[in-house]
Parts: sequence; structure tokens; C-alpha cells
Amino acid sequence: MTGRVQNSGGWFANFGDLRVRGLHEISVPLGPLRSPFTMHELADTVFRSVNLVDGTGSPARSADVSVVGDKIDRISAAGSLSARNVIDGTGLVLAPGFIDIHSHADMPLLVDGRAHSAVTQGITTIVPGNCGFGVAPFIGGNNLTQKEMPLGGGLELDEIGDVTTFPKYLSKLRDRGVGVNVVPLLAHGVLRSSVAGFETRHITRSELSVMVGMAEEALDAGAAGLSSGLEYAPGIAATTEELAAVTAPVGARGLLYATHCRSRGEFIVEAAAESVSIAERTGARLQMSHFLRRTTESDQSLARRALDVLRAADQRGVRTRYDVFPFEYGPSPITAFVPQAFKAEAGSEFGAWLQDPAFASRIAASVEPRFVAMFEQGGAAHMYISDDGTDGRYVGQTLAGIAEGMGKPVAEAAIALLSAAGERFARVMLNERWADWTDLRDAIADPDFIIMGDGSIGSLDGPLAHRGFALSDWGYATTTLGRFVRDLKLLSLEDAVRRMTSAPADQLGLTNRGVIKEGLAADLVLFDPSTVGSDVRPDSLAHVSSGIREVLVNGIAVVRGSEVTQATPGRVGLFDVCA
Repeated sequence: MTGRVQNSGGWFANFGDLRVRGLHEISVPLGPLRSPFTMHELADTVFRSVNLVDGTGSPARSADVSVVGDKIDRISAAGSLSARNVIDGTGLVLAPGFIDIHSHADMPLLVDGRAHSAVTQGITTIVPGNCGFGVAPFIGGNNLTQKEMPLGGGLELDEIGDVTTFPKYLSKLRDRGVGVNVVPLLAHGVLRSSVAGFETRHITRSELSVMVGMAEEALDAGAAGLSSGLEYAPGIAATTEELAAVTAPVGARGLLYATHCRSRGEFIVEAAAESVSIAERTGARLQMSHFLRRTTESDQSLARRALDVLRAADQRGVRTRYDVFPFEYGPSPITAFVPQAFKAEAGSEFGAWLQDPAFASRIAASVEPRFVAMFEQGGAAHMYISDDGTDGRYVGQTLAGIAEGMGKPVAEAAIALLSAAGERFARVMLNERWADWTDLRDAIADPDFIIMGDGSIGSLDGPLAHRGFALSDWGYATTTLGRFVRDLKLLSLEDAVRRMTSAPADQLGLTNRGVIKEGLAADLVLFDPSTVGSDVRPDSLAHVSSGIREVLVNGIAVVRGSEVTQATPGRVGLFDVCA
């Protein structure tokens, strides 16, 4: 049977051809036959003749991809689809938007959610709240202020309003608008500090009950799981039992436990075993954050044993993954140099107490031993200041160079930076050499490692203009694609894309993102594989990536023709992002 039917879009021929090119399916009743047939109305956008890398790891193929609304509508033969907006993808790669499973953009997203540094490298979803640091929930008290809770914090909250509960935090992000999807983790350190501050003690049963209740509220609001930071205060004081108790509601919901574990050095095997124990006892999925630390032959042996512990757990059914970022330098707060007892002693007055030369001298004389060892071995020459908490005069300089200029030992110079920052001490950050090149190269080449950022966000203008927290802020995805895929050929394009898209999506439980498939969310990035890359360096962090042509978040362009659009179509919270 053939015939013609007219609708508002015009005439369409041949009833037997149910998939008219470039059009969205609609059902049209045929009267007494009681049999519908389908057509397609014109798509919003078609990426034509792209090299499609769909995120699954499958070989690239030539194709057209259409978008209708916020969904991927059709994937068809190259040159076969039409739309109101046709983007020529000849010679370009179309991939799912990149998913950064490890971010520290908790506070900056509240300040400026456009996230230019993320979208200009093709990132469409970020997961803040890592390493036990975050914004909410925070119930106050214990001589602490909320601005000390996020890593690289210290940004002013006065104009943001009340974000003390997790639902309020998510609502504020939605109200202010975000350019990327945001799926935050709940931070264990914020929970602990809310009931026990920075005290180095076991928490009480009643305090633990409060923490668990706070966790349940956050998870029910849309947190993607729980993170811990067990080399930092206050997480360093937590017992395995405390961590398991707070992670229990995470496992009950089938969500993620991401941990900056207790050691990536001498005790890395024990740290891996503790992490597995928590996941095994609670049923949570396990994510080992930036799990790389090998610098000597003995360390290499320990690292292999630690990976064996994790892989054995995965084979037993404990969903276990680990991640790495593509730089030898990574971010650390200078407050990590400060023994926890000093923070507990000063409480919310820590910034003011830093102005007291006697208090600052006491800290400098008691800097954490592992950092003293790093200073003595010349490590300060590879510690670059990314934020000095004041006027930026020290940004880009090494801690060793600053100490020389001050005429002080390195430890004293580090504390002097905190003292100068005063109430903004939490903002004082550096990027230190965290990985040996050989070991980093091996991890990037290992298909079991998810590739992530461990950075924050910056913008091209506004309050976060040209801000840099880590090298990843402006270039982890593009560095992976340019340096490690194209230039060094350490991994295939298809595998690199998989490890930045479907692998993190699968770990997070985002079943509607991370793959280019009909019916899934239209988070897409179009890039030129011959020019994609980043110029970020430890002493110069804010550089816009090259080679990124188009980026869609939920079907809306946030980058068009290599220029940001200022759109904020991102969704917030696990439930909204999964919708």
C-alpha cells in the first residue's frame, strides 16, 4: 500500500517507508485499518559525516547523528540525515561528552556554574565532592566555618546564601545554572567535621548516628555516593568501623564509595585492603582515587600487590575500579602540611591565629614528617603555587623559589603563605610532582584505569576568570587525546574515549549517558583529532584547549564553532542527571 499524508511539515511519500530520512517518528492513524505508521519530523541538529567514536570501545565508523530535543534521535549512514542545523563533521570525531569522575569544583560551581574550563575541553558531566572534601551538609559548630570544607575553598559564601544541607546545595546549583551536568558525592570529611571538628579521636555512637542520618538525607536528595580523604584532616582520624557505618547507606542504595585511601606509598597494600573491606561489608561500588604511587623497585612491587588486592576483590563481586589523571603534577592544599592538632586547637579562628608569629612558628616546626622528607629530598623545587590566597604574586612560582626569596626554610615559607592568606588560608594550593613519568605512562596505557581530572573549574571572565586549581582544570581530556593518543600512541582513540565516557558512566550508574546511542542523552563533543590538545603547564594552568569544535549538554550547545555560548543546560543531582 502506498499513498500520501499531509501534516504541518509538508507532504511525505510512500507509506511503506516508515523511516523518512532526517525526521522524527510520529504515529499517524489510517482510519479503519487501525494500523499506525511512522514518520520523522525534522531533527534539531545533525552531525553529518563524522568519524563516530561511540564510547563503547568499538572501532570508529563514519556516520550521521541527529539530535532532537535533549536526546540522540538517529544514527545513520554518512550523508543520510537532514536537520534545521547541519554541522559538517568531515575529518572530525564525534564522541560522547567526557565524564570527570573526580572533581573538586564544589564551591566554584556555586560561584560561576558556566564551567568554561570544562566545556572547552569537551567535559559534559563532573563529579565534585571527592577526597572527603565538599560543601554540604554542614551543621556548624565545632569551631569551624563552612568555607573550610571544600578543597581549594575559601571562596566567599555571602552572595550565595544558605547551602548548609545537601538538598539546599543541589537546589542552589540548579537555581544559579550550570553548564555541565553535576553529580556530587557526599564528603565524609564534612560529615565528620560537623560532629567532631578536627579532633583526632574516635567519634561517639550518637555522633555516628548523626553522620549516618546526614548521609541518608544527602543520598536521598541525589548524591552519587560517598568520598573519603584518609591522608587529610579530618578523615585521617576515622576508623575503618566509622567509615563502614557511614558507607552502609551508600551500599544499600547501590551507590559509589570513592576513596583517597590512607597511603599510596609504604602502606599501599594495607590501604587497598581497608578500602575493599569497607566496600565488601557495605555493598558499595569501590572507586580508588588517583591510585598511583611507584617510584622505586620496592614501591613497584607494593603497587602490583595492591592492584592484585583490588582485582581479586572485583573477581569476588566487589565492584572495584581505580583512576588516574594524565599529568605528573597534581593538586594539594598547603594546609595538608599542618598537623591536625593545630587545626583542632584553633578551630574557626585558625585563619586569625595564623597571624600570630608564635603560632605560625609552632606549626612550621611541626610540619607533617612526610612533607619534611619531601623538602629535604628537593621536592619543593617541583611544587608550583596555583593559588596563594592573596593577590596572586606567588602563582606559578615554586615553593623552593619562594623560600629562597623569603630567606626562609621551606617549611617556614609554606606556613608564611598561609599566614599571608589569613582567612583565605584554605585557598592556598600547590601542584606537586606526584608521579614518576614511567609509572604515569603505564597507568595511562592500562585499560583498567578510568581517566579523570582531579581538578576544579575556571572561566574566561567573571569571578573565576583564568583561575587554575590544577592542570586538569583546562586540559585533562584534551591532553589525553592529544599527547597520549595522537602523539605518543600509548592507547587507541576508541579506548581513551571509552575510559572518559562509558567507563565512568557505568561506575556512577548513569545508564543514559557515556555512549552515543539512539534514545540516550545528547551529551556530545565534536573535535579535530589532528589539533586537539592542551598547553597547560605546572607554572601556567589556564589555557583554553585546542581542537574542540562543538559541545552539547542535554542537546544544547555550550560550545559552538569553538566558542563558548554561555548556556547553562546542565542538570544537577543523580536523579535529574539519570532522567
